[in-house]
Amino acid sequence: MGLEYYKPIIVMVLVQFVYSGVTLIGRAALLQDLSSRVFVVYRQCIAFLLIAPLAFCSRKGTNICYLGWKSFWWIFLLAFVGVTINQNMYFEGLYLVSSSVASALINLTPATTFVLAYIFG
Repeated sequence: MGLEYYKPIIVMVLVQFVYSGVTLIGRAALLQDLSSRVFVVYRQCIAFLLIAPLAFCSRKGTNICYLGWKSFWWIFLLAFVGVTINQNMYFEGLYLVSSSVASALINLTPATTFVLAYIFG
């Protein structure tokens, strides 16, 4: 059993550390009187600036962009309704409770998704 066997475990542990770091940094920013809504806007803008060039021109060697306007607007609507509302509720809750509770509740996301998928078929 070499390093190849332990790679998924190492990556999973690193992802949990990143989640914890984001939670702690977010809590520290919120305690410095940064509005949770402004924090979410900053996060969304930074994510857009990092990911948009990859989404628009995802093929190497071609000048054709494969993301049309219809797809762009569907992704925008999904990000606005799903991600932004979720992050606003998360960071508002993070401001009201401790960062340990927020870190523990993030792990409930798969269970909540399963329950909602079961309810809605």
